[in-house]
Amino acid sequence: MPKVYGWEHIVYLLLFFAAFAGTLTAIKLKVKNEKTLRIIIMSVGGLLLAFIIFNRIAICFHKSNAKYLIPDSFCGVTSLCFAICALACKRDALPLHCLVYIAFWGGAITTFYPDFIGQNSSVLYPATISGLLHHGIAFYLSVLMVVTGYVKPCLKKFYAFPVGLCFMLCYGIFLIDALKFDHAMYIGKPLVAGTFLTWYVVAPMMIAVTLGGVLLYEFILKKKKSSAEPSENANDARL
Repeated sequence: MPKVYGWEHIVYLLLFFAAFAGTLTAIKLKVKNEKTLRIIIMSVGGLLLAFIIFNRIAICFHKSNAKYLIPDSFCGVTSLCFAICALACKRDALPLHCLVYIAFWGGAITTFYPDFIGQNSSVLYPATISGLLHHGIAFYLSVLMVVTGYVKPCLKKFYAFPVGLCFMLCYGIFLIDALKFDHAMYIGKPLVAGTFLTWYVVAPMMIAVTLGGVLLYEFILKKKKSSAEPSENANDARL
């Protein structure tokens, strides 16, 4: 039976991060054209869309219930919306300033701690491998967008993140009350069984840490800009 940090999980991590680092480095070094970058973003978005659809269908068969075609978790909703926005939205669009953060945190955490990995005797079980892949691709796409500048973290648009989380929680309540889902969006149970990591603990933590990261990012950009200005002024003076 596969388990977290069993040999199957470790092999997956090695393959995933080899592809992650290799392709990201190549794109960062070689892709300078906006059109080419847009094609890459759309291609990864299309791949994410394919895997989240595959995952929802696989979960329907795993749970023998067609209602699970509807995403009922933060990561499921994020992967679906993120894929659609990658295909439809322009560079630095407001929805991306919510989805890129949720995809980063949800994708990273689940890649390193996939609590569903033991749902079958094989890691290649459709519900398992599709779950690993859609989380991993969402994680990759979030990093790709930030590293290439397709999404530029900024305080001005940061409000999209907490507002988006609120909409997702409202959606979760709708699934529970109207469609009789159990614990949609982790409402009513912790993210990790037996811990204090409930949505009302994790969500503020994610917002606070992400906000700190955005402030640090803007601070570094301002320092770079201010350090570049004196040399530009000196060049102008020599001319």
